[in-house]
Amino acid sequence: MTAGEPHAAGEPAIVPGAERRRFARVDVALDGRYMLADRKDHPCRSVSISPGNLTLEAPVIGAIGERVVCHLPLLGRLEGEIVRHMPHGFAMSMITSRRQRLHLADQLTWLANRDALGLGDERAGERLVPSKRSVFITLSDGRRLKGRVLDLSRTGAGLTVSQSLAPGTMLTIGNTPARVVRATEEAIGVHFHDAIPADVFNEDIRL
Repeated sequence: MTAGEPHAAGEPAIVPGAERRRFARVDVALDGRYMLADRKDHPCRSVSISPGNLTLEAPVIGAIGERVVCHLPLLGRLEGEIVRHMPHGFAMSMITSRRQRLHLADQLTWLANRDALGLGDERAGERLVPSKRSVFITLSDGRRLKGRVLDLSRTGAGLTVSQSLAPGTMLTIGNTPARVVRATEEAIGVHFHDAIPADVFNEDIRL
């Protein structure tokens, strides 16, 4: 792992405390790696994550204020500094841009909802995250809602939607007809009327 990269000009470096508290914390165990100021690589496991904070089980605990670079599957590279020691690890305050926080919030929503929406790891090989994730959802009565694709298979998708929708709701995602088959307060799982052809199923797909 390598040390930090420059932040985008004009964007805040560290998430303010008030903003961190607005984001939900997700309890999730992901095995990863981290590096402290000595640049030595160590294994770790996440305990809880929000777009502003990360708590890790870690064999080597750095000093308060020490810089950390962590890599976790699904979430990628996370940087920050240690703010609190734990019995078997530490909590770190993450350094992110606004765009990174929004992306991380999407990924955490996916992690929080993947079991309820049937998007578990056992199907990870069949699914992808499209590069163009923002979509318009049209309901049968003509109303249009904003949505964001969390992940996608040839036969269905997980999405966040600007309004809660009940299972059984018929809708069109972009130009793709579908039906809601699972729902939580924050996300829905849909089944497409027709499977996406294999030759167009890739990260550049637009529904």
